[in-house]
This record gives sequence, C-alpha cells and structure tokens, in this order.
Amino acid sequence: MTKDLSRRKFIGMAVTGAAGLVIGNMMDWPKRIQGVIDTTPDSEANVTTSDTNSKTAPETEPFLGFHQAGIVTPAQQFLNITAFDLLTKDQKDVKELLKTWTKMIARITTGKPPSDQSQNVKFPPLDTGEEVGLDPAKLTITIGFGASLFDKLGLASKKPKGLESMPIFHLDALKEPLTHGDIVVKACADDPVVCFHAIRNLSIASSGIAHMRWQHTGQSGTKPEGTPRNLFGFKDGTNNPRFNDEAFMNNNVWLNGNDVPSWLVGGTYMVVRRIQMRIETWDQLSYTTQEETIGRQKVTGAPMDGIREHDEPNFKQDGQGKVTPLDSHIRLSNPRTGEQSERERILRRGYNFMDGLDEVGRMNAGLMFICFNRNMKTQFESIQNRLANAKKIDQLMKYTQTVGGGYFVVPPGVKNASSYIGEGLFG
Repeated sequence: MTKDLSRRKFIGMAVTGAAGLVIGNMMDWPKRIQGVIDTTPDSEANVTTSDTNSKTAPETEPFLGFHQAGIVTPAQQFLNITAFDLLTKDQKDVKELLKTWTKMIARITTGKPPSDQSQNVKFPPLDTGEEVGLDPAKLTITIGFGASLFDKLGLASKKPKGLESMPIFHLDALKEPLTHGDIVVKACADDPVVCFHAIRNLSIASSGIAHMRWQHTGQSGTKPEGTPRNLFGFKDGTNNPRFNDEAFMNNNVWLNGNDVPSWLVGGTYMVVRRIQMRIETWDQLSYTTQEETIGRQKVTGAPMDGIREHDEPNFKQDGQGKVTPLDSHIRLSNPRTGEQSERERILRRGYNFMDGLDEVGRMNAGLMFICFNRNMKTQFESIQNRLANAKKIDQLMKYTQTVGGGYFVVPPGVKNASSYIGEGLFG
C-alpha cells in the first residue's frame, strides 16, 4: 500500500467495494477528473440544442441558471435519487468535490461524457460507458444538502433555520439506512440508463470523500400528456401548480432574503418520502371505497361532486351531488379554506417505484414522493400533520407507510461557467 494513501480515502474505497482493485489509481481521482475537465472551454461545457442543428440535436435541459434544473423543469419520465454521507470533515475536500460534480454535470446533461478523456490506460476509465449512443434525454441533476452536512463541516452558522432532520410522523416506519443523508442527488431523464449513468459517475468521483447512503429509482409511465397515475390507479397531482406559474413559485417555492442567508436565495427546500403502498390490501377494496378514500373519481380524476378532472371540489355538505368524505385524502391534504390553504400548497414531483417483493413476499411498490416548498413548517409539515392526525386520520394512510427519505435544502443554480453548485456555502 502506498505511503501517501490516507486512511480516510482507504475507508471510502472499502465502502464502495473498490479498495482492492484501484487503491493505487483512485487516490486522486476527483482531482484528476477536475483537472481533465477544466481543460474543456466553458463555451463547450454548456452547449444547448440552440447551438446545433435543431432537426438532429438531442433534447437537453439548460444547466446554467438562477435556479437549479429539475425543480420547475417539465417532469421527465424516470428518476434516480441518491443520498451520500461524507467521509470527511474537511471543507476543502467537499468544496473540490462540488466543483468536480458541477463540471461533470455541465457535460453529461448535454450528452457528453463526464470528462473529455474517456480512455486512459493507466487509470480506470473516466466514463463507465453504458450511456454511449444514447441521447441526454432531457437529463437534469438537482443537488441538496442535509442538516447533518453543516454540522460535520463545522458550518452550523451557514445552516438555514428551517432545515432539520426529517421527523417521524404518526404511522411512519422509517428505516435508518433509507433515511436522511448529508447530500442528495436527484437525476431525472426520459431514459433510466441516462439517470443511472449520471449517479454512477458522480459516485465514482466522490470516492474517498463521500459514499452512497441510499438509492431509489422511479418512473411515471411513458405517456407524456396529462396527469400521471399512481399505483393505486388514481391520477396523482391534479392540483399541482403549473411549472411556469412564476407567482406561485415565488410565493410557495423559492427562498428569498427574508427566509434564509443570502447564499441560499433562489434555492428551495426539498422533501423526499419513500411511501410503501399496501397493494394487496388496497386491491381488496370495493371501487366505491377506493374513490371515497381518495376523494376523486378513479377514471376521470374529477372530484366526487364534479365531472371533469380539474373541477373544483365542493366540500360543503349542502345536498348537492356526492359529498366528499371528511377523512378523504384530497379533503385533508387541501381543505380549500382560502388564503391559508394557498399558503400551504407545495410543488410535487412524484414517481412510482416497483422493486420486486419485500421480505414477507408483498409487492415492494409505492410512491417516491418528492416536493419543493419555501417553508417546511408551514407548508409540508402543516399538511402532513393534518393527514396523520390520529383523531381524524387520512383514510389513505391505512394503505400506505413511509419507510425512508429526508429533508434537504437545495442551493440556487450555477449562474455562470466559473461558479459551482453550493458555492455560497464556502464563501
């Protein structure tokens, strides 16, 4: 073993299962990747479809911007979301990792390999290669920080007051290996291999500095138009705001100087919840019971007293049409009480997951619930506490159970090619 191999980097490679294979070669991998990528002109690192023939250019989403991509970007079909734990308390190491990741993301979101050198006989390849020949498929990558990151790096003064570890709500069954994390990376694209490739190569670049804590995948189906359905067969996200509703985003999603330190202005808070669906139990319910549990008609997505999906439900028990049950999901999640309900609204980006069978032989399937909001207490937690109120619990929770996830703060986007994600953390 070489003398200059630090104990921390050895532990990092052992965690990823690679210590015996690449001890000599991967010690300085993040720095080598950054060094190689830095030779690429900035003008090349952010090529968009406007720079090439529009008839043949692959579809890409812009990387540079005031906000990170993957929040108000039109939803792609596939998800790969991964949390990392730091192996170091050295701020410099984490800063260099975020710089490296930023350079890599700027390339892979345009369909380029993560570095401009994919072949080097002296070292492991700097691109794993499974995406070769595939389009970037509208890939976006969104990065957030958990509360524990600030504590580990001695940056408690930089932690926003609204960020903490995700609490255990009534009926939650959180599993520690599937919960929390120092850094979260959310990759979304219209091709699952493109998502996997992104996470895989970012993980390689983090060797010795961070390692994967948990990873989840999801999909929304391949039909691009209309509201997607969850695995209970109901339309999921009917009341979600439009991604181009700037007034809503400024009021309910984006952080401003009144909320957080200046380095987080333009960011947001992200909630991740892995919600297990009890498919077999749900399938025994009558059609009517299923509709009353959700509070919507199953086929059309219309409210119980409506005709079309986006009809506004009438929660008044005035004898007009079908009454939406008081403990139905849509009634408790958004009571439609005017200004208060509008302040609580969140931006959702959920995906279905289907992962075979669980340890007792049930379908291991459900919803990867992801949402963005400006104030965790008055928005997500206010809604969740109402759904989980033991005195009048959301009927849907009889058939679901949250087992993992976490709270994260998402910093603003990368405004120019000389900046990097989370730069203000070290400013």
